[in-house]
Amino acid sequence: MNVRNSIRNKLIVFLLIAIILPISASIFISYFYTKHSLKVEAIRENSNTLHQGTVSMINQLNQINNISLYVYNNIQEANSLYGILLRGRSDFIVENQLYSGLHSIEQSAKDIQQVYLYSEWANKSYLLIDGYLKRELGRVGLEGHYIQPSGKINPYFEPPHPSHNYGMEEFPYSPSNTVLTIHRPVYRAPLKERIGILSIDFKLDGFRSISNMLYDKGNENIYLLDDNGTAIYASEENLVGQSPKYAWLERAFLQSAPSGHFEWKETGVNGIVLYEKFKLMGRNWIIVKQIPNEYIYENASLVLQFNMLVLVTFLSIAIAATLYVSVKLTAPIKKLTESIKKTKLGRIQLEVDSDRSDEVGLLGNAIKNMVDMINNLVMKELRLELANKDNQLKALQAQINPHFIYNTLQSIGSIALHNKVPKIYEMIASLGLMMRYNMKTEETIVPLSKELAHMNAYLELQKQRFKERLHFRIETDESILDIQVPKMILQPIVENCFKHGFTSNMKAFEITIAVQTADDMLRIRIVDNGTGATEERLQLLKRQIEREASDTATEGSIGLINVVSRLRLYFDAEVRVSITNLEPSGFSVMIDIPVRKEA
Repeated sequence: MNVRNSIRNKLIVFLLIAIILPISASIFISYFYTKHSLKVEAIRENSNTLHQGTVSMINQLNQINNISLYVYNNIQEANSLYGILLRGRSDFIVENQLYSGLHSIEQSAKDIQQVYLYSEWANKSYLLIDGYLKRELGRVGLEGHYIQPSGKINPYFEPPHPSHNYGMEEFPYSPSNTVLTIHRPVYRAPLKERIGILSIDFKLDGFRSISNMLYDKGNENIYLLDDNGTAIYASEENLVGQSPKYAWLERAFLQSAPSGHFEWKETGVNGIVLYEKFKLMGRNWIIVKQIPNEYIYENASLVLQFNMLVLVTFLSIAIAATLYVSVKLTAPIKKLTESIKKTKLGRIQLEVDSDRSDEVGLLGNAIKNMVDMINNLVMKELRLELANKDNQLKALQAQINPHFIYNTLQSIGSIALHNKVPKIYEMIASLGLMMRYNMKTEETIVPLSKELAHMNAYLELQKQRFKERLHFRIETDESILDIQVPKMILQPIVENCFKHGFTSNMKAFEITIAVQTADDMLRIRIVDNGTGATEERLQLLKRQIEREASDTATEGSIGLINVVSRLRLYFDAEVRVSITNLEPSGFSVMIDIPVRKEA
């Protein structure tokens, strides 16, 4: 649709803009305001939720820590766990007392899977699972799992890991779960001498139930991490006990504020990240929640879709009304424009609605009178031009009689043979062939064989001029010699080789003319070993070929451009022409035209 040149189109565009722009602006402003409101509300609600979740996580970890402190209960009594470790004895009565203490710890929380106790002085390990007690000498089960804490008052939290039997014989009923283990070293008071180690394996159900209240599974993600970046719990189950390598998690760690949020738009994650930090048992912990933008703005998208549905409905009605009004108002102008276009194409008659008395009717009558006057003048000029052309053609025909020229050349050739000068005869014969070919003006389409024969005669004449310095060859296939081509398409291009490509200091001139068929196209390629064209001239020629600039005044380009123009008159846009410089020297012209067996 050409807006600039059509009143109708301008009117349609103006009305559409006046309707669409305000409605669209209103919808998008509403959409972005809704998005901002949803974002602010999501941050506020999730910050509160995350804070409450942090309190619950602290309580959960404190509960785990307090349970591990049961080993110090009733330290004054000899049959307490502390008293048993302090005595360092191991007999049947001691083990019964030890079983009672470990069983009390196991029953203190439903998440406890097993309890392990190592007696330093007795050098003996005990493991209680589901009320069954195992015992072994040594502390093999702690190797690779327990790290002595830097502060004696703090326990060591072993990150989540698959449960194991602390090096003891496998229990046939031993469950296999991912557990969080707290290792509590037991010290002799007040000397701080270690007398044992208590290890309790906690299932992650407590952390899971707390986390499930803090995020929407499948849409959001939540992580509880220790100060080493290890996930104590994560919404992605495969990351529990691992160190997630997410850039946004690392940024949350680096935040100086104890709680807050930030937006993240990198590494394929677009959304809001909220975090809450806390300290417990001498360590730093952090809870991080990640909310994707798609989830936050889901409602905004639904509102936008509803608004877009309303917009499309009303716009359809408005567009239909706009088109109807625009067409009705501009129909007379459109009709007048179409009539003027026909006049431009050569039909010098203008049809106007003479019954109209408005501005369009007055304009149409004025244009009709002007066209009639122009029509009379053009017809006069055209008849005069035709008469002049006819007189010029007759004058030329009277001056040059082809038969006279042929007979004269034949006489010169006979004299050359009589005087035993065959070279002159060959040149005269080639010149005669060329002139006969050129003067048959009634032939505009010829077989390829005739065009190549004419080209061969032309090059033979040039060979007499340049002697052994000129080498040429014509490559083709006999099966394509009957293909019809426009006359005189090769000579102008080859003339350019001598005119622009060859210089006097060159030792050898080489020209190759190759003609072949491919995909119903006849490909003609003319290649020389001359100096080629400068880059500036090459680009100029390419632009002239694209626009068929046959009226270009640039020296040397007329022959090639004339050929291109004539070919496109015959074959329309099916002609393809490409020119290029060759390495190390030379110039190539390649022409593709449709194959036509008949004229």
